[in-house]
Amino acid sequence: MMSTERKRRQNADDDALPAHSAAILQSSLDMLSTAYRRAGLTVNAKKMEVRSLVTNHDSSASLFTVRDDLLVQAREFTYLASILSDDCRLESEIEHCIKAASSAYGRLLHRVFLNRDLAIPTKVAVYKAVCVSVLLYGCEAWTPYQCHIKALEAFHVRWLQTILGVRWWQKMPHIEMFSKAEITMVKHLLAQRQLRWLQHLIRLPDQSINQFLKWPKWHNHCKDH
Repeated sequence: MMSTERKRRQNADDDALPAHSAAILQSSLDMLSTAYRRAGLTVNAKKMEVRSLVTNHDSSASLFTVRDDLLVQAREFTYLASILSDDCRLESEIEHCIKAASSAYGRLLHRVFLNRDLAIPTKVAVYKAVCVSVLLYGCEAWTPYQCHIKALEAFHVRWLQTILGVRWWQKMPHIEMFSKAEITMVKHLLAQRQLRWLQHLIRLPDQSINQFLKWPKWHNHCKDH
């Protein structure tokens, strides 16, 4: 099992080692370092960060090492383009998605969304493919509050108003605007993506789900041997 796990991890640029306790995480780090050293590889401790899910931040937090190199304790870090914070809040993630989607929208504004030679269905199709995908990237793992949905909805409505040429004094209801653009509100788009992801997980066999989660089994492996 160690050999299989090691080979699988060598093909990944990024990796994560989740653990329920500090002892298990340190054991997993030691096993990872040992396995890579036997394969002639080196774990770069400078590129590794530890994020602990705790309710308070004090000096008593556990310290983790890889071959005597102390790992950085991060309040938040980016993994696979998603921002993970130690308090499990979504503010940084939502803000990042809005900024990225706004940037993508701005680059396409004059060439696509304000282009009079393009029909509205074409503009909306580009908006869905690019802007909505960036805005809701990683939303399958979100547990948003109403404030998060309102923040996403505000940008969603504003962008659609520009695409449809709707001015504020026209006071077009949002339902009418969504119907005209043949698109739905953000909370429905988010639910669709989460349900689609859940369907994908349900179709997977149990062993595939365990491999997908990449849960470290080295601790139990050490106990067995």
